[in-house]
Amino acid sequence: MYCINLMPVFYPLSLASSMHFAEKSVFDAFWACMIYLTKVKYPRMKKSFLTLLALSIPAMATEAPPAIPDGPVTYDSVSYQDPMAGADYVFDEPSTPMAAAPAPITASSSSESKGYININAFSSNYQVRGMGVTDFMSSNGYSSIEGSMIVGNRNLFNKGVYQRISAEGGVIWGAASVLGDCPMFTASYALGKEIFPNFTVELGYTARYGGLEGAMARFENGAPHRFAQDLNLTLAFNDRQKGFFGSAVWGLGFQGLTGHYFDLELGYRFTDVIGTGNFGADLELSAGVSASFGYWGAGVEGVDAYRLKAALPLYTASGTMGRDAKFQVAPWVQMSTSGSNDSKIDRTAGGTGVVDHFQFTVGLDVGWRF
Repeated sequence: MYCINLMPVFYPLSLASSMHFAEKSVFDAFWACMIYLTKVKYPRMKKSFLTLLALSIPAMATEAPPAIPDGPVTYDSVSYQDPMAGADYVFDEPSTPMAAAPAPITASSSSESKGYININAFSSNYQVRGMGVTDFMSSNGYSSIEGSMIVGNRNLFNKGVYQRISAEGGVIWGAASVLGDCPMFTASYALGKEIFPNFTVELGYTARYGGLEGAMARFENGAPHRFAQDLNLTLAFNDRQKGFFGSAVWGLGFQGLTGHYFDLELGYRFTDVIGTGNFGADLELSAGVSASFGYWGAGVEGVDAYRLKAALPLYTASGTMGRDAKFQVAPWVQMSTSGSNDSKIDRTAGGTGVVDHFQFTVGLDVGWRF
């Protein structure tokens, strides 16, 4: 009995593994026959067979070229990445110069900037949270300068809390009027946090000197000076991308004037209502209401005033003014009407006619953000 060594069979068969199915079948049968003849029937053919095998292995090991696909050839993705530099090549297409487009409004956090300075260059009437004051109290309008700044880091207590300090100084024009003989000053400190993008909450303290609140504290409530203090909670929202903005303020007076006051404002910003070359303007429309409960005196509870306001923030297409620029200019107009508290406040003030029932006010704000 002969013992057939099958290794010479499997080796050439493995070399032909890259061939197509039909080709592999022919080679399998050929090599099986050759191995049987040389090992069993005709051993003397072994030398000739090995020579033939040595010459045929390179031919069998050569892979046939792939078939050319039918139909159109498509390329899903082409990469121009430089393997040495680890970065993609950038090919700049030639382009023709185009006119400057209006500066886009970028989505930004409401507390992104550190602060601002706003100058109310002139307001034709002096008002407190939209409540107009009569000419007897303020005859020639009002001007002020206000500044606000976030100080220190914005992660107090590791909770993302920031500190804000604010101050405002103003002049009520008309020295002959009751309020015109005394300048106004307000200072405040607040802790705030951005709860959601563009939505902030601030809890603060405010000291007020002069103005209607100082006069009411001094002459009607018996305070030693024209001075009042309160704690306040402010919720503010300003989505510069979608255009919605608003605020809600609650205050609690504890010295000079005691009681609660509220102020609510909601608005929407329309973009590009005016566009002339490099200059343009947006339009901000807002509505507000203020109320108080015991703040102006005992028994004074209800709505202080309603107001409608239209502002026209100006901008340049080059980005030097308005929108996200540092320099801001906005003329505005406002209509306000008194609420149910008008006669109550007048009675508290001895019937001197403090609150104006209807006012149409024009003004101009100039600001700088940093």
